[in-house]
Amino acid sequence: MKIRISSNNIKSAVKKVFSAADKRGNIPILSNILFEAEDNILKLTATNLEIGVSTFIDCEVTESGKTTVNAQKCAKLFSSLIGEEFEVETDDSKLIVKSANSRFSLATLPPEEFPEIEFPESFGVKLSSSDIDRAIKKVSYAVSKDEARYILTGVYFRSFGDKIHAVATDGHRLALFEMKAEAEEFSSIIPRKALSELKKLLKESDEIELLGKENKIFFRIGDTLFWSSVIDGEYPDYMAVIPEDNPLECIAIREELVNALKEVSVIYDKEEIRAVILNLTPGNLRLIARKMELDSASEEAEVNIPVEYSGEEFEIGFNINHLLEAVSSFDGDTIKILMDQPISPVLIVSEEEPELKNVIMPMKV
Repeated sequence: MKIRISSNNIKSAVKKVFSAADKRGNIPILSNILFEAEDNILKLTATNLEIGVSTFIDCEVTESGKTTVNAQKCAKLFSSLIGEEFEVETDDSKLIVKSANSRFSLATLPPEEFPEIEFPESFGVKLSSSDIDRAIKKVSYAVSKDEARYILTGVYFRSFGDKIHAVATDGHRLALFEMKAEAEEFSSIIPRKALSELKKLLKESDEIELLGKENKIFFRIGDTLFWSSVIDGEYPDYMAVIPEDNPLECIAIREELVNALKEVSVIYDKEEIRAVILNLTPGNLRLIARKMELDSASEEAEVNIPVEYSGEEFEIGFNINHLLEAVSSFDGDTIKILMDQPISPVLIVSEEEPELKNVIMPMKV
């Protein structure tokens, strides 16, 4: 392999694929980036078998070929090199990199050891990159961190033909974001870590294509391909959890509610269960937090904010963190809290963002 390539192109490409390489080093070849040069195109690929990234960049290929180089050393080298253009070539078991005033050689491993990935020839779903970015941002907070509930440790994507749902739940709260899109019907549970990596690539193109295939899901973003293993299993019936006719309605200024929740939470230590009582009377919401200490006086915080509410006095309790994250996921000025009984699921929506729905289970306090 022998190529000439611009500094910006190779630096950008290595940066895109680097994070997909295995950092643990248990299988040496997975710690490497695969370089493949042919027809004036350089393809870089990295994978840890759970996720993978391939990207294609223009270059001048004098001699076709392929090799693999340690991802971390490769990233450090190209990020530090100065110059507008580099020469890259293989020599026995080395990758030689030359710039105007420098020469470096890195050890390689045989490219035949690198896992083969079968890429789809076409993709069944097209989405706006901004929509998928918002979907990940809006629902990821509700993904379960409990590995014992493995099915819930990812975001569930489901297509209905004319729309796609992105859903996350940990059993105590649920977030649903709906995207309008003409798409083949599919469903996949994508690990949260994989979606964090995908978000880094979304700025590369205004449009993203995706396809679920066997136990993987593939995304095409411009000249870059990203794939991830999916979580095997049946996702819960999330639509059955969303209440449709909660009769009690409270409309609050989102920023005022967020600030009030932060204020009353200061009495709790980080590791404690942080509960808050919402006491509603016409025109007012009182937030109360109490910390009971053994052999000492209790601590209490109380904040009042104006709201639109016209029903009888109503009281309900929540985990502060759950309520704060649900309310903070909205961008609009106002949010609507729809309630029924103190032990029934609560629906949080906003007329400014009808595509987002959050559900929280109350807690006894």
